[in-house]
Amino acid sequence: MDNQQRSRVAVIGAGHRGRAWAALALSRGWLVSLYDAESPLLQRASEDVGDRVRRLTDLGRADPLTAAGALSFLRVGRSLLNAVGDADWILEIMPLDLAARQRLLEQIEQVAPPETIMVSLTRTMPASALCGRLRRPERFLCAYVMDPIELIPLVEIVPGPNTDPACTAQVQTWLEALDRKPVVLRKEVAGNATGRISAAVWRECIDLVLEGVVALEDVDRLVSLGPAIEWTIAGPYLSEVMNAGDGGANRFLSESIQAHEALWGKLARWQNLSSEDRQRLIRSIERAYGDKPAELREQRDRFMARLLQVMEQSDDGPSFPIEEEPDATGWDI
Repeated sequence: MDNQQRSRVAVIGAGHRGRAWAALALSRGWLVSLYDAESPLLQRASEDVGDRVRRLTDLGRADPLTAAGALSFLRVGRSLLNAVGDADWILEIMPLDLAARQRLLEQIEQVAPPETIMVSLTRTMPASALCGRLRRPERFLCAYVMDPIELIPLVEIVPGPNTDPACTAQVQTWLEALDRKPVVLRKEVAGNATGRISAAVWRECIDLVLEGVVALEDVDRLVSLGPAIEWTIAGPYLSEVMNAGDGGANRFLSESIQAHEALWGKLARWQNLSSEDRQRLIRSIERAYGDKPAELREQRDRFMARLLQVMEQSDDGPSFPIEEEPDATGWDI
């Protein structure tokens, strides 16, 4: 494949998330330009991106031959124009407030080719707000993926009210070429879909610790060895339907929802943690995990890579929604 055939992506933001996206695209043989207004951050980025590409290869998540020459396809942009001037796709990943991010997107649009598609990676700022200063809001949308970005396959795509559906479809195609599993949200919602699910579970996990129901480490075990395993295979809806047995959806609606209704009224309802509770939680986390995060991240990534390999290679059992069969389960997914 020559350079004329390779997809060209410009990553604006050389922090942790920007480097992750750059490494992912490079590991698939894409041409990547990386830019950040903070020169020291940008100078350190190339080495870290190279380490991330090698890590993907070590974990079996990138083809060694493709990844071997990956860094030769990385260009560190000397300016915004140099970074985006020939890009097919621009990923903006800057930790800015809304007004500053609007100005940055406006500046990017001014120097990017008119046909370029811009995507902001965020779950806190909707496309309808971010596109406020753009002349071509139809070529702009938002997306989000959880950490670790290089390994998590799911990417939420959140078009704005002005986004051209053809641009949304093109972004889906690019993400699939990066071995991602895109899901398009039908409308904007605060926190996106994964953020809302995570926030609901996280609040209950915090409440169980603060109320003295269970130790912090045991909450992690309860989630990772219980519902997380089931949801990894099928997700909450399909899990409930399968657990209903021969009764099918009727049993799911009449029994399972009734059981949950008995609990919903007893779940945590607070919206803010007091300063005292926040400190209690921090002390509990420090006692449980102390200085282990780096070691634990490495273990997590190795396990996640093996899990993804099993999910991709397994050809027995039901065809779960990860296969992306449209309407395969009667849902419009």
